[in-house]
Amino acid sequence: MTEKQFLTGKLRDPRALAGVLPDAPVLLAFSGGADSVALLDMLQKEQASGAPILLAHVNHGIRGEEALRDRAFCEKVAHDRGLEIAILDVDVPSLAKEKGQSLEEAAREVRYTFFADLMRERSIPVLLTAHHADDHLETVLFRIARGTGLSGLAGIAPIRPFADGHLVRPLLGFTKAEILHYCQERGLDFVTDSTNTDTTYARNRIRADAVPALTSLYGDVAHRTVRMSAELCEDDAFLCEAAEELLAKSTAASGVNIKALREAHPAIRRRALQFWFERERGATLEAVHLLALTDLILSADTTARVALPTGVSAHCTARARLALTKTKPQSVGEYTLPLTLGKTQIPNTDISICVTPVEQFNGENRGEGNNLVLFGEWKDLQQTLTWRNRREGDVILRGKMHRKLRRLYAQEGVPTEMRRALPLLCSGEEIVWAPFVGAADGFADKMAKTDSSFAIKIEINVPNNAF
Repeated sequence: MTEKQFLTGKLRDPRALAGVLPDAPVLLAFSGGADSVALLDMLQKEQASGAPILLAHVNHGIRGEEALRDRAFCEKVAHDRGLEIAILDVDVPSLAKEKGQSLEEAAREVRYTFFADLMRERSIPVLLTAHHADDHLETVLFRIARGTGLSGLAGIAPIRPFADGHLVRPLLGFTKAEILHYCQERGLDFVTDSTNTDTTYARNRIRADAVPALTSLYGDVAHRTVRMSAELCEDDAFLCEAAEELLAKSTAASGVNIKALREAHPAIRRRALQFWFERERGATLEAVHLLALTDLILSADTTARVALPTGVSAHCTARARLALTKTKPQSVGEYTLPLTLGKTQIPNTDISICVTPVEQFNGENRGEGNNLVLFGEWKDLQQTLTWRNRREGDVILRGKMHRKLRRLYAQEGVPTEMRRALPLLCSGEEIVWAPFVGAADGFADKMAKTDSSFAIKIEINVPNNAF
């Protein structure tokens, strides 16, 4: 493949995609890696207008000397190409610890806040990132593994609104191999992030294991996934438009028409409910809420209530409308409870902890769902472990990273109104097990059978009407 063949028909003008003038300035997120170096070279080679390009580089303070090397490289590229570069140096590990976020979450927040600030300060309408087809494939596989819907399968959007302008990803039509080939043919230098090969990170594991396996079986999976996602994005847009039309025809001040919702296709009904709640309360519904609302709509039971986020509940009115009413907030303050045998009631809730001795254990339910089995001397367990509820910024060590408990609860579909009340098993200040999330790294070893003759089973009972 020649350089000309590589470029022809693949790199679309990002300014045209964003609907701005050809001479409009752009901001390029620039790491110094092969992807961003190739994108910069393509932009400068293809544009004839000499429109301003501002580079933006973030040193996250994670990789020590390697990060400083990358910073210096980016400055050199900017100087050699006659471009301005804005650099942000930030201690992401400290920031992540302070906010109770994972490193990835904190780093992403820092980057995009920096980019948004630059765009507003400099009146730049377009942000460019160098995401490519392989990134898109990894994202789709990651979402499938965690559970997703049609919008999740749509993957990385080629363009979306961002900071009073647009974020554009011009390289989604290119694979990593094509980008590396381009860099080689053009004689472009770039830096490599050594953490990209660390398979303790889920995305890197997908890149190292899942993607090569799929490629060996089916060939060019990356390009096919991009094409699939483009079609699914159109399908999702069609369903969203139909949901908007349904709401426009069936919504009044008193609520949404039950009959219209009941007769709608489930795919349209789910989206309509989501849009309706977002407008009414400025929040999103999780899968568990949408399922409960569907049951309520199909039953049309005027005595039933479905608890929803933001302190409201949904009910069917006598006039066949789905409506929201404010619910009396649960008074669940901070609590700390000892680990004791028998049943322990969580104050001001219908949630309880049941701890019972185990005579026989078949290896099931080791910390999954709302059940946990522990082996050890009872005296040691009782002295070491306590219960408390969630506090702001709580994290749990999972996959060698401190992950924010709030986000993990959301991923597992735990209703927002339940999260404050659920008990967490702690050793000192450290959370070692959270129901519906699982055990912290290292704590799983304590769940394995030892020489101890004593074992306990812990079960968190959460009735359907707990909230």
